[in-house]
Amino acid sequence: MTQLNLRPAQAEILKYESGRMAVSAVPGSGKTFTLSTLAAQLIAGGKIEPTAGQQILIVTYLNASAENFKTRLRQMLVAQELPPIGFDARTLHSMSLEIIKLMHGDTLSLPAVIDEGQATGFLSRAIDLWREMNSEQWEAFLPDQSPQMRVRWRGVVEKTAKAFIRTAKNARYQPQEIVDKVATQENSAEWQFTKMFAEIYDRYQTILKRQGALDYDDQVWEAVNYLEQNPELAEHLRFRWPYVLEDEAQDSVPLQEDLLGILTGENGNWVRVGDPNQAITTTFTSADPAFLINFLQKEDVTALPLPNSGRNAPIILETANKLVDWVVQNHPVPEVQKTAFLQQHIRPTPTGDAQPNPLDTEANVRIKVYKHREQEEIPEVVRLAQRYVKKFPDRTCAILVPTNNVGHSLIETLDEFGIQNYDSLLRGGLRERQIAAALHALLALLADPLRKRNLKEAFDALREIEHPAARDELDNLDRFHALLLSVQRVESLLYPAHYDEFIDSLPRGIAVEEDLAQLEKFTTFLRQIFGLRSLPIDALAMQLGDALFVAGSEFNESDLAISYQLAQALRSWQDLEPEKRLPDLVAELETVATGRRTLNISSGSDDGFEPRAGRITLATQHGSKGLEFDAVFMIGIDNGWIPNDLTAYFMGVYDFVGGDPQAQAKAELHYLMEGDAGGYVGRTPTESAHIEVIGERLRLLYVGITRAKRFLQISRSRYVRTYSGQDKSAESAEVVGILYHFLEKYKQSHAVGTAR
Repeated sequence: MTQLNLRPAQAEILKYESGRMAVSAVPGSGKTFTLSTLAAQLIAGGKIEPTAGQQILIVTYLNASAENFKTRLRQMLVAQELPPIGFDARTLHSMSLEIIKLMHGDTLSLPAVIDEGQATGFLSRAIDLWREMNSEQWEAFLPDQSPQMRVRWRGVVEKTAKAFIRTAKNARYQPQEIVDKVATQENSAEWQFTKMFAEIYDRYQTILKRQGALDYDDQVWEAVNYLEQNPELAEHLRFRWPYVLEDEAQDSVPLQEDLLGILTGENGNWVRVGDPNQAITTTFTSADPAFLINFLQKEDVTALPLPNSGRNAPIILETANKLVDWVVQNHPVPEVQKTAFLQQHIRPTPTGDAQPNPLDTEANVRIKVYKHREQEEIPEVVRLAQRYVKKFPDRTCAILVPTNNVGHSLIETLDEFGIQNYDSLLRGGLRERQIAAALHALLALLADPLRKRNLKEAFDALREIEHPAARDELDNLDRFHALLLSVQRVESLLYPAHYDEFIDSLPRGIAVEEDLAQLEKFTTFLRQIFGLRSLPIDALAMQLGDALFVAGSEFNESDLAISYQLAQALRSWQDLEPEKRLPDLVAELETVATGRRTLNISSGSDDGFEPRAGRITLATQHGSKGLEFDAVFMIGIDNGWIPNDLTAYFMGVYDFVGGDPQAQAKAELHYLMEGDAGGYVGRTPTESAHIEVIGERLRLLYVGITRAKRFLQISRSRYVRTYSGQDKSAESAEVVGILYHFLEKYKQSHAVGTAR
């Protein structure tokens, strides 16, 4: 291979030729480069036979990552004057789909794979079916019969059912298997909680089967089953993929362990690369960094570190290292000490490295305490971020929030300040709902054009997104609404033979001149879109998106992208249930427009998002993984987000079900099927779940810190606003105090700049 300027740790990893190897890679250590280089080296070294159809298989987490690997490998091989063949990069789910295709033999009989939004819709239907058949049992779980409690319980059941089904599928438990096991218990009355979720699981699977569909877990499970039941297929794939290189191995789930274990066999070539300290999906998926940690410790596995990172200034590296050290050595919860982090330090790059670390003299880390989050912290951080990008227009900047709800408050503040140079990676935000509402209103009008209320709602939706067809300043909006609701002949308003017929369609004595001018613009726009009614639903929605965000207003790329993704969602809903017509699809879209359902569109990292200089990126701490910025502002880092111990407040605890219902349901399932509830010895299921929450939140803090190259601010507020609009006090997270004292000492002994 061409001579590369490798770091010592990278050179050690590239000595690999066969067998099992685990690489623990710190943030910014170049694991993508190292893994790509290793794959290219194996191909160039003749370890596989590309002409016989053999490939190095790279398994990664995101579609964008898979494409990145493919691009890098093509470039590396072409640079060595080798044909760009002999490799493949796939997500777990695309690999599973490939296996299913091999078994089916043709694409016509392939099951449809539903997305998360569709799965939620089917689960909701399964819950409603179970409740109709078991109303007395449903009511028996409630401590009171108030409307508020009924709504609350419905939400609890949906979240818990998701966790229960995900756990059951990763353990490969069929629903009837669980139901039958409950029936064999002597005290079966005590298992009603588990029985309910097992039966909801059964109904959910029945709905999927009727639709000929699989969810993501089913897809991997089916692939595992095919390989187990067809050893010849497993052997065929071991020949095709004699080397499996796994990226982001800290996020491995049980089904992934099963699938890759079969593909590599007992003595296969399996390289696993990941960072247990960046495992940030454990509390809402079945991922567990223990899979990678246990692999690192096996006798037949070569375990190597990838410890050098040129991303961060030394003060930022050492802040991250201090976080790890304090948690491992001094965290007040013993189980958090043992499981939250692998004690591995980030090291700066060696002298002469192609990626030298930024200097401390141009870097800084600050910890700030504000009085009130909504009134002071958010506005002040927005001002500081905007000041930073104006001072350093060639640099990138991010504001990281703990939750999407905090992020939406942040967007409101940005909009109030008139700041437009930002990119939002938040999910299910206000803008998504506004765009869904606009599409919903127009589709509803196309579905039923004679309904006068549809006219009013279409106008209001256009007005909400500031579309020119509804942007006029009206001195009396209520009068204009009354005018729309009082139209005598809607068809004459929309398609008048002449102007007098247009006027005659309106009630006499109400419309003034400005109303008529606005009506003309509004109805002219409506006539343009009525010609689209015969199009298929996805094409119709995309054309409406063009009319809303290209032809009719200032071009907005992100708004158009959201509208196109909504169009794709509408198409997928119809593909799964072909009997649905436009009114049915309009009703589905309404759940997005009203915020009752999110589609998880507007994703940044999965679409290959690259931060842009001179702009502020808004993301959750979860959504920031895989990205890096010159400056990072982390807000809301208090005891409510990172609980200090198990006595703190934790969201998701419901006294009327005895604690955390998701933790309880999963523990009961494991105990029923395996005789072991899992969790931590001597801890209740809720306590065990809370230990996991603390660990993941600390790892999220670590991820946020390591996104920053030159400047980092961590902040919290003494008071925050609750959902009910009340202010409540918020305690400090102990770990932030530890970092504050560390930074005070660090700055006394090092030359640190004031980059901000």
